[in-house]
Amino acid sequence: MNVNALSSSYNTPEVATSADSSSALTNEFMTLMIAQIQNQDPTNPIDGTEYVSQLAQFSQVESLEKMRSDQNTQMVMIENMGIVQSANLIGKDAMVAADSLKIEADSDTIQGKIYLENATSEVSVEIVDVNGNVAHTINLGAQGKGDTPFDINPQVLGLPKGEYKLQAKATTGDESTSLKTFVQAPIEKIHFASASGMMMAELGYGLGTVSVLEISEVS
Repeated sequence: MNVNALSSSYNTPEVATSADSSSALTNEFMTLMIAQIQNQDPTNPIDGTEYVSQLAQFSQVESLEKMRSDQNTQMVMIENMGIVQSANLIGKDAMVAADSLKIEADSDTIQGKIYLENATSEVSVEIVDVNGNVAHTINLGAQGKGDTPFDINPQVLGLPKGEYKLQAKATTGDESTSLKTFVQAPIEKIHFASASGMMMAELGYGLGTVSVLEISEVS
C-alpha cells in the first residue's frame, strides 16, 4: 500500500464531496499508513524514508484540497455579493442596444436613442410591424455628433400592441447609413448564470435577457 492508492481514494466522489473532506482525507491516510505498517514483511521492513516521502506527498495533496475548498468558498461569496448588489437594479430602467421591441396595450412612452459618429443632415427611425410594413416613421431632422434621443408613444403614434422592428438611418446628401438603436426598458429580474459566470438582467418590452455588462445606462 503506497501513496498512489491514497491519491486514488482521494479522487473518489465520496471524499471530494464530504462535508469535511480535509479531515476525512487525514483519517483515511492515517488508517492506510497504520495498515501498511502492520502488514509489512518483517523480514523486509519498509524503509523509514518511504514513510517520510508519503507524508510529504500527503501534505501536498492536503494543501491542494484546502486551496480548492477555499476557492469554492470565495466563488460562492462573490456570486452572492454580486446578486445582492445587482438586485438594487430591479425596477430601474436600463438602456441597451436593441433593434426590436414589444408594445403592450398599456405600454407607456418608450424612450430610445441613436449614437451618431458624425453630424448628419437627416436622421429617421422607422417602426416596422411583423408584416414588414412601416407603421410609423420618426423624423429627427439634422443632428450633431453624439447621442440622439427619440420617444415612441404607442397611443400618440397609433401603434397597436405587438412586436416591432426599429430601423434607423442617417442621410447626408445622397448617402444613407444604417444606425444602431438603443431602447430603454424596465429591469424586471436579476439572476446569476452559472454556466457563463455572468449576472443577467431580464428586461421588459420584449427585450429579453441580457448581461448587465451590456447595459449602457441605468436611470
